[in-house]
Amino acid sequence: MSDNFLSETGTFSFALRKNNISMKKIHIISALVLSSSAYAQNDVKNDSTSTTLNEVVVEARNQRLGAEVSTYIPTSKQKNASQSATDLLNRMAIPQLKVSPNDNITDLSGKSVDVFIDFLPASKEDMEGMRMQDVKKVEYYDFPSDPRFQGKAHVVNFVMHKYEYGGYVKAYAWENTSNAGQLSLYSKLQYKRMTFDIAAGAFYINQKHTGGDTFETFRIPQSDGTMNVFERNSIQNNGSLRKRTYWPTFKALYASDKITMQNVIGASFDHTPADNQSGYIFYTPEISRRTDFTQYSQSRVNSLSYSGYWNFILNDKNTITFSPRYSHSHTNTCTLYAEANTGEYNNAAKDNSHQFKGDLTYSHSFGKWGNLNAMIQTIITTNTTEYSGTANTSDNAHTYRVGPGMQYSISKGKVYGMIGFGFHWDRQEYLDHKENSTAPWIDFSLQYSPNNRHSLRSEFHHMKSIPSSSYRSSAIIQSNPLMSYTGNPDLVSYGSYDAALNYSFIPNNTFSLSAFASTWIVDNRYVYDYQPSSSGILRTIKQPGGAYSQWNYGVYGTVRLFDRKLQISAQINATSVHNGDPYNYNKTHIVYAFQANYYLDNWTFSGIYYSPQGYPDGCMVGTWMKTKSYCQLQVGWTKSSWNLQLQFANFTRWHWRSDKSEMHSKFYDKIEQTHSINDHALGRLAVTYTFGFGKKVRQGDEASQQSGINSGILK
Repeated sequence: MSDNFLSETGTFSFALRKNNISMKKIHIISALVLSSSAYAQNDVKNDSTSTTLNEVVVEARNQRLGAEVSTYIPTSKQKNASQSATDLLNRMAIPQLKVSPNDNITDLSGKSVDVFIDFLPASKEDMEGMRMQDVKKVEYYDFPSDPRFQGKAHVVNFVMHKYEYGGYVKAYAWENTSNAGQLSLYSKLQYKRMTFDIAAGAFYINQKHTGGDTFETFRIPQSDGTMNVFERNSIQNNGSLRKRTYWPTFKALYASDKITMQNVIGASFDHTPADNQSGYIFYTPEISRRTDFTQYSQSRVNSLSYSGYWNFILNDKNTITFSPRYSHSHTNTCTLYAEANTGEYNNAAKDNSHQFKGDLTYSHSFGKWGNLNAMIQTIITTNTTEYSGTANTSDNAHTYRVGPGMQYSISKGKVYGMIGFGFHWDRQEYLDHKENSTAPWIDFSLQYSPNNRHSLRSEFHHMKSIPSSSYRSSAIIQSNPLMSYTGNPDLVSYGSYDAALNYSFIPNNTFSLSAFASTWIVDNRYVYDYQPSSSGILRTIKQPGGAYSQWNYGVYGTVRLFDRKLQISAQINATSVHNGDPYNYNKTHIVYAFQANYYLDNWTFSGIYYSPQGYPDGCMVGTWMKTKSYCQLQVGWTKSSWNLQLQFANFTRWHWRSDKSEMHSKFYDKIEQTHSINDHALGRLAVTYTFGFGKKVRQGDEASQQSGINSGILK
């Protein structure tokens, strides 16, 4: 493939006498045209057989499928109209990727996709801060052999234009009618091999109509063998949420031909002074008269983190990569629930959590015989938690994981294969409970691409995961008169198996199509188990639960018309789930979506529609989520350094009802109707301004908000 493939406007044409002249005869026709040019000039008026010249245009491809990597070139229209990397991916309509309305990036079967910028890991804020005009190409990998991707299974890598010195400043702000907004500032300065980034941001939200209505069914066995069955209905008539988040980050990068060293230090201050609800309770049958309730919640999370990425190229065949990471979070939460005639239930918790991660990889290239990566992963987590209120106790949990392994990959023309294997040694400590375990993990991928138009990929993965410390607490917390919950100190690692098959077809720049199927099976899973107690229902965590399996399958296609000014995408996929004891259900739901983008000079017009969705809320719970349809119209304008977008979403829906969830078990059922702005009519204005200076700055690895480790507070 020549360099013309990387050219956005690489076209050329031939003037031919007839439409059916083959390419092999071009040199003959060229000679005839040159030799007869003088005669044609003199006698064109007398030539009754003269014909109109026709043009044949050969266009360079900006999409290419490959066995090891697929490459996509964004157009100028797509880059100018985009405000962030997720916005750009959405407009590019890469056939192996799916970008949700909330900017979540997955493959078509729903598996997480990791994002890199110039082979360095990127966060959501990095993707908002990068300069769109500097994106040279976008690469998509499945199980890449490159050690810089740190063993990630599915990867998007933005390749940026590289420069000598200079920098840029980018300001990003948005505001919507739900009284929520964001302001972020990114600044970059590079001199020779050093790059420095300073970034900061603020986010606020001040919303009404949050919370929801809850309908619960209790089945409590009685001493005489009968079952006391009643419904408790909680109807909200007021709700509010106020939240503030501030984050500063500093990043330093040194990059030479042999050494790349990136170090990032960041902090985040997340304060939710109010998350309140009020309403009334009534029972069916009427075992108690109607009563009013109020719930006041607040929280504060302060975190500090460090992440490093050190890559050393020893020679043409050997590379060492080390990624150290540390994060700390201090969390305070408090909730006060009060119900007339039944009293108050006050629960507070304080938590300090620390986590260290270190990934070390040694890579050796055998040339045409492939690549070998030897790796070791280390994770150390500590959580110290104190509870007060309905439970007055403290927890202290430690988790350790060491995971050595090897990965071998080889590319032979049209075929790319990878196999990885190793084991995880885990140690979990909670107060006096200690548990050691060792389990293998395996990765396998085989990809076949006969040419740059077709790609067929298969994969298989197995590993065991460590339960979060937040599920291990033995504290019993009462949240209302009829519901209490606790954890399980004896939880052990659980296994998962997943497999997928994907076919992609890109015949030209006008059309693309992907079809996929995947499955996910969980072994020895832990589940929420609802058991009757003296005060109503006690939610515990049981292991093992019944079998869990999930299948996803569907197709995704895109067509580009009118010189690619109009782009239309459509997808349809289905999710089928088996969720065993204690929930025991089988469900299938089909989802379809449409999206259109039209580019007119500096203007962009977009429309999106998603049908209502139904999906399981993870494998631990028996909750089945139901969402409403989503539609959005967007108008964008770009000029020089300015990018403006005006969005209107769900413009025909004026109520506050949003997602609905259902859970059914032997002794307890719960149906919850969420109230939020997510599905209410919404308008939003987003503005980006970018000021660049200097000469050829390497851009795209901006500093971003850093987050600490999750707390160990019982959930």
